[in-house]
Amino acid sequence: MAKKKTMWFGIIGVKKLDKKGYMNLIRKIGMFAVASFVVSAIVFMAIALFGNFSEVMKVASTANLWVYSLAFVAVFLGFLLKYCKWSYYIKKLGLKVPTRKNFAVYMSVYSMDITPARIGRVVAAYTLNRITKIKFAQIVPIVTMDIFTDFIGTAILALIISLYLNRYVLYVAVVDFLLLIPFVFIIDDWLYNLIKKHLKSGKFLRLFSIYGDQYYASQSVLNNPKIYLTSLLFTLPAELLNSMALYFTLQSIGVIPSLSESVFAYSTTLIFGMVSSLPGGIGVTDGTMVALLNTVYGLSTAVSSAATIMSRMATLWFGVILGAIFLAYTIRYWNPKGKKRKD
Repeated sequence: MAKKKTMWFGIIGVKKLDKKGYMNLIRKIGMFAVASFVVSAIVFMAIALFGNFSEVMKVASTANLWVYSLAFVAVFLGFLLKYCKWSYYIKKLGLKVPTRKNFAVYMSVYSMDITPARIGRVVAAYTLNRITKIKFAQIVPIVTMDIFTDFIGTAILALIISLYLNRYVLYVAVVDFLLLIPFVFIIDDWLYNLIKKHLKSGKFLRLFSIYGDQYYASQSVLNNPKIYLTSLLFTLPAELLNSMALYFTLQSIGVIPSLSESVFAYSTTLIFGMVSSLPGGIGVTDGTMVALLNTVYGLSTAVSSAATIMSRMATLWFGVILGAIFLAYTIRYWNPKGKKRKD
């Protein structure tokens, strides 16, 4: 009987990828995305029922759409700041990618935010490999560093605002620590070398030896304090903009929130969702946000539920849908030679 492949193996365990294989990979991730959307819809329904469905719908229907639209604007501006960080990594690795193609590939990664720990974003490295002809393993560090610095930016923002408000500091610090542990293996090769030294065979070693040496050679270029600090100059304000989505959402439904408390509520619930490793933090982030808005900020369950659903549409599903549009656009980069369209 053939062994089932994990999503991680299915994405990175490919020696050579053509358009047919790429499309097959995208279809598999697409099926996962649809399943995640269904689960998210069920969670939203449960939250609406918890807050009294008719009351939640009443709150949402009376929202000021102009103010609510600012939540989407803030999130998109955050995307643009993070694109600058992505381009910075591209430059540091010496990759030559036309600006339009680079932007399209970057935006496509948001369609993968509903994969566990955002691992689906690695698909973007295959497209960059197709465009630049640079080995996949040498490009992957761009994706892993982008994910890592996104996570660390959120963790730092949550801790700073927690200290500022003097709320749940210990809990936030513990969750931040747990969130960063998995990246020890990704950003440094000491564990990889230790495993190679003591394991002579086995599925784990076979899987990572496909790309390991090339990956860490490329990763080492990005793995220095200056690059991390520069990354945070983009990531921290970008995460602040994402947090403001909740601020504008609350304003749109008639709540006058404190900006610092809105940032705290969003960033704290987000890191709880991240540490769960569930796709998009679905369920954990949503439930934590409802509870926090309800118990800590004294909002009614109807308002807390409506605000959670509306802000998650802006901060999670807006990116996924926009990313899917760009992902569909980037398929043209997989056309055979002689059939490529100019862009």
